[in-house]
Amino acid sequence: MSVNQNTGRNYCISILRVLGMLFIILCHIASWLDIAFLEQFFNYGVYIFLFISGFLYANKEINSPSKWFLTRVKKLLIPFYLFVIPVSIVYFKINGFDGLEAIKYLFCLQGINFITPFIPFSEIKPLGNLWFVTIILICYLLTILVKKIEKKHKLNIAVIILILVAAWFIPKIMMCFNIPYISLEYFVTYFLGYYISKFKVKNTLPIFIIYGLFLFLASIGIRLVGKYCFDNSINNFYLLIVSATHLGLAVSTYFICNYLVNKFTIFIKIAKSNIWITFDKLSYPIYITHYAFLNSVTSVDNFGLSKPISFILFILMTITSALIIFYIDKAIQNKIIRT
Repeated sequence: MSVNQNTGRNYCISILRVLGMLFIILCHIASWLDIAFLEQFFNYGVYIFLFISGFLYANKEINSPSKWFLTRVKKLLIPFYLFVIPVSIVYFKINGFDGLEAIKYLFCLQGINFITPFIPFSEIKPLGNLWFVTIILICYLLTILVKKIEKKHKLNIAVIILILVAAWFIPKIMMCFNIPYISLEYFVTYFLGYYISKFKVKNTLPIFIIYGLFLFLASIGIRLVGKYCFDNSINNFYLLIVSATHLGLAVSTYFICNYLVNKFTIFIKIAKSNIWITFDKLSYPIYITHYAFLNSVTSVDNFGLSKPISFILFILMTITSALIIFYIDKAIQNKIIRT
C-alpha cells in the first residue's frame, strides 16, 4: 500500500509534491539559463501541485466550511506574506511604489491575470510565480461548493466528465476566436485529481503504468508536433495544445508514480527518508521563495558573479529563506493554535 495506515501519509503524493516543486524550480532555472527546451519540458510542475491538492481533499469531510477554509488560508497566506512583504519593500524602493500592485498582492489577487487574460497583465516581477496562491484559494472555495452539491445530489460520472471537458474546452474555443473568456484549466486540473481520488482502482494493476506511460509519451509528442507546426500561428492554437498536454502530463505522472510506489518498495523507502520528508515539508516555502532569486532586483545575477557561482548562491539563498519562513510560520501557527 502507498499509504501509511498509522500516519495516513500517502507516499505517492509525498513523492509527487517534491517532484512538482523540483519541476517548477528546474523550469525557472532553465528559463534563467535560456534553455528553452528544458523550460518547455518542466513547465507542468504547477499542474502536479493542483492535481494532488484536489486528490487530497476528495474524500475528506468538511463539516465546518468556514473553519476549514480559514485553516487553509492560514497555511497558505502566512508564509506568503512573510516573503511578499520584504520583497515588495525592496522592489518598490528601487522601482517606485505601485499602489495597484500593492493592493493585488495584499489581498492575494495577483493570480486573477492568469484566469482573466483580457485584464492587462502586470506583476511584481520577483513574485511572478505567486499567481498560483490565488488559484489554489479559489479551488478551496470551489471544493466547499462541490461538497455541498455532492451531499444533495448523487453525481453521475458521465455528467462529471462532461462538465470538466466543457469547462476546459469552451474557454479555449473562445480564446482561439479572441473572445474574452475566463480560463478554467487550473480548476479542471484540480478537480481531475479530486475525482480520480474517488475511483477505487486496484493500484497494482499493470494498466496504471501502461496508461501512464502512454499518456505521458502522447502528451510530449503532441506538444512537440504542436510547437513545430503551430507555434506563433494565428488564433492561439498552440496555447490550446500546451494546455491539453499540461493536463495529460500531470495525470500521467500520477499514474506512473502510483504504480511505481505500489510495485517497488524502494520508492516508499525514499519517501520515508529524512531528506525527502524535509523537502516535502519545505516544498511550499521553497516554491514561494526560489523565483525571486532568479529575477529582477532580488536576482543572484545582481552580484555580477559567474553562472556556476550564482547557481550555488541561488540554492543557498532559496534553502535559507525557505527554512526561515518555515520556522517563523510554524511558530506563528503554534501560537494561533494555543490561543
